[in-house]
Amino acid sequence: MAHDPYYELVPEPQERPFDPARTALLIIDLQYMDAHKDGWMGRLAAAQGRPELLQERWDFVDDILPRVRKLQDACRAAAIELIHIRVKYLTRDCRDGQRSLAKEQKAISSDARDDDFLEMVAPIGDELIIDKTSAGTFNSTAIDQILRNMRIDRLLVTGIVTEGCVELTARDAADRGYYVTLVSDACASSTHVAHEDALQRMGDGGLIKIRTVEQLCKQIAGSRSQRRVA
Repeated sequence: MAHDPYYELVPEPQERPFDPARTALLIIDLQYMDAHKDGWMGRLAAAQGRPELLQERWDFVDDILPRVRKLQDACRAAAIELIHIRVKYLTRDCRDGQRSLAKEQKAISSDARDDDFLEMVAPIGDELIIDKTSAGTFNSTAIDQILRNMRIDRLLVTGIVTEGCVELTARDAADRGYYVTLVSDACASSTHVAHEDALQRMGDGGLIKIRTVEQLCKQIAGSRSQRRVA
């Protein structure tokens, strides 16, 4: 298990009381491009004659989708902001995106559906959509300014992949002073081993809290009950 003994010398960082008005749910990269076997990433594997290579990824994504939707619905009922984040480049050949993808993007053409969110967890109504051209959301978008404009300081983070775009976004947010909760059973990776390793690393020391959908739904329901009493 990943552990830095330094954290045994200092107290675990504390959170403020849960306030739905200052909370947002981030749903990262649950789009056809990289979260569905028919998307660009699945087509890349098929073109190289290895369609089975990412099967664990597709199964993992399918497994988390109902829980992501459950948390979305709980947040909607509590008037918590939902922010849907996706990779969407500004150019047809994706030259404005990550250099590591340039060759593969040119080899496998994009499809109009790649930008679409998976139906089960797609935006509803006026929910925010943020397009990024990098792995971490804060690096290539105005999300920090958007959150501060809305006086949001707590983020619940879901999506794919746990050790990639999710981790970069969560760590950047924590580094900027946000209270960050990684939703352990609403994130997925290409392998369960990579996912569990990322959870252990990010949770070490307690700066990023690790909680399940069920735990957060109870916390959200409790905050709604308190508001009704008040």
